[in-house]
Amino acid sequence: MEFKGDISGLDDLEKQIDDAYFGGLSKIGRDATRNARTQAKYQNHTGNLRNGNGGCVVRDGQIVDLWVDNDGAHPDAMENTRNLLIYSEKQGDGLYLANGMEYASYVESKGFDVIMSNGLLYAKRQIEKKI
Repeated sequence: MEFKGDISGLDDLEKQIDDAYFGGLSKIGRDATRNARTQAKYQNHTGNLRNGNGGCVVRDGQIVDLWVDNDGAHPDAMENTRNLLIYSEKQGDGLYLANGMEYASYVESKGFDVIMSNGLLYAKRQIEKKI
């Protein structure tokens, strides 16, 4: 089957669709990290754990958006998460969420949600619903 016609503009359309998709991932990711922070039920002695949730969106192998949901008073938490997101290996394009505090996984293993349920699973549900 042969197609005859004008396909000019398809590249622009594809870019618009990609922009909308990755923009949607950024919004969902930001909502997810904010949700994880506000729904946290663990004791937050130093404030670092609650201020260490962040994420990034990778497109064509490059980080195109990066954020850490931080109140500005916990620079170590922000820097740890930024470094984790920037320097960790990415499996491909998409949304990545993390908490850069080294004890975040320990707190999660004790049954408290740092980024998993109210962050990652929230984002997964929103992606399935909206994208």
